[in-house]
Amino acid sequence: MSAIPSIRKLQYVLIVARELHFRKAAEKAFVAQPSLSRRVRECEEDVEFEIFHRDNHFVSLTKAGMSFVKDLEQILRRLEDDLKRAIERGRSISRRVASECTVAHSPFASLRMRHIALKLQETTFPHLDLRLRILPTTELLKAIESDLVHAGITFAPVRHPGLATIPIGSERWFAIVPARDRFSTVQRISISELKGLPLISNGADRTHPNLFDQLAAQCASNGVHFKFVAEVTSPNEAFDLVKGGIGCVLLPEGACEDLPKGVRAVHIHDITPLETVFVYRRSDTEFAAAFAEGLRIGLSQTAVMDEKYSKTAIPLPKRKPPVSVTKSELQRSLFPAKRNSVSE
Repeated sequence: MSAIPSIRKLQYVLIVARELHFRKAAEKAFVAQPSLSRRVRECEEDVEFEIFHRDNHFVSLTKAGMSFVKDLEQILRRLEDDLKRAIERGRSISRRVASECTVAHSPFASLRMRHIALKLQETTFPHLDLRLRILPTTELLKAIESDLVHAGITFAPVRHPGLATIPIGSERWFAIVPARDRFSTVQRISISELKGLPLISNGADRTHPNLFDQLAAQCASNGVHFKFVAEVTSPNEAFDLVKGGIGCVLLPEGACEDLPKGVRAVHIHDITPLETVFVYRRSDTEFAAAFAEGLRIGLSQTAVMDEKYSKTAIPLPKRKPPVSVTKSELQRSLFPAKRNSVSE
């Protein structure tokens, strides 16, 4: 092929293929007929085969032309759709105030995490108008990809084209059970001890299938197979159902920070802890690295559950919001001798 035909030439070919008449095609394209005929002939020279049979009174597609036009219609249709999406993203960015930043998070992200994010904005990113938004993980990932939000906080594993993750912490799994049941005096159990109990779905099977599959595989290896009696979309819904005797639910430890009366959180010691991750578009690496590092520092300063509480009865007492992350602390950790690696 001597040259790739221009989009304009390809559009002219498509119009002629639809009209099978050069004068009518020229009228449709709002160009002079000689100009359109010349561009179509140039396109044929570019692709090095005849697209049309021509005589004084008749225009038809060659066999090669029919195949080419069929593919061309799909190509230009996809191009138009992609262009529309690009325009919408550009308009969204142009309308957005430069300092506005929206970070989405899972409904089961800890209250402590949200406090740290807001403190981080106050102490380290004062130029940002930070907004937090609750979204289930599947919606969160689509929103980041579509540039509806800048980034998100959820749990690994995350597998989504075009997005990357930075680990910022880990959380253990806890079973939320009635305060007065057979687990009322224990602090930790094996997942196999939940075998046969009615389970309430935390919604991960629908909102975070990768995480659900990982958890289900670990439970199945211990003889526990999920058979849900209800589904919840937030920790408070879970607490209400457990209090009502509907069943027990598995939640990340951060979701257990503010337990109401009537329920307890019991650590499940033989399930792999969750990895909390900061999710971002690959084009936003600089912002993501700085913000994620601030979150990681904040979480390391104030763990969701202190060691002393893991050795005492649960429910846990309410705790104060974490101390703020100072600029000097963030800078020291952002520019260490050896950077933390970013994992997809």
